[in-house]
Amino acid sequence: MLNLKQQKIYKILKIIYFSCLYYILKTLKINNRLFYLSKWIKDYGENKLLTNYHFNSTSLVIDVGGYMGVFSDKLLAINDVNLIIFEPVQKYYKILKKKYTKNRKVKIYNLGLSDQNYSDSISVSNDSTSLFKNTGKTEKANFIDVGLFVKKVKKIDLMSINIEGSEYQVLDRLIKTNQIKKIKYVQIQFHDFVPNAKIMRRALIKKILKTHKIRYSYTFVWESFELIN
Repeated sequence: MLNLKQQKIYKILKIIYFSCLYYILKTLKINNRLFYLSKWIKDYGENKLLTNYHFNSTSLVIDVGGYMGVFSDKLLAINDVNLIIFEPVQKYYKILKKKYTKNRKVKIYNLGLSDQNYSDSISVSNDSTSLFKNTGKTEKANFIDVGLFVKKVKKIDLMSINIEGSEYQVLDRLIKTNQIKKIKYVQIQFHDFVPNAKIMRRALIKKILKTHKIRYSYTFVWESFELIN
């Protein structure tokens, strides 16, 4: 494991590398995912954009695809919010339960969100765990209808979605049920390994823009939308 000094040097070198890569790709007019990832890192997106929202102690944030708390840790470090985490994989659910056991404002469900209630085998592979890949050990996971869940909630300040391909079903369901109007900020990581990903992403964003406006957009990296008042 790297010590603190080595971690700082690594972060600096990473920024330099991706900044150079960004300008090379920009000059060559190559606008692929690597271009937007380079721009995201150059712009310090993880620190300056991912959790840059105005919250208070009554705000409700939903982390869809909690994994081991990567996003939730960043959020809770700077915000005193009410947080709901959905994580369908047993191993990661247990890690989250242990990590936040003393925080009464954090609720964790051993469930995933989708467009309906069902159970399915999920391929468990660290932060690439997905229903759409066959990259590792599989286990049975349970999913619930995001539309029905949000219907029971009065208001959501932010829903952050990083679920390795299942975001298309979740967003489509939120839009079809009109429940997306309850969510002030929708933050999504779209994934391009799903069949017809580019077409589906464009179609969903077109629908999202009927109720929300773009806050930032790094294609197939992270994108954020704010409810239009």
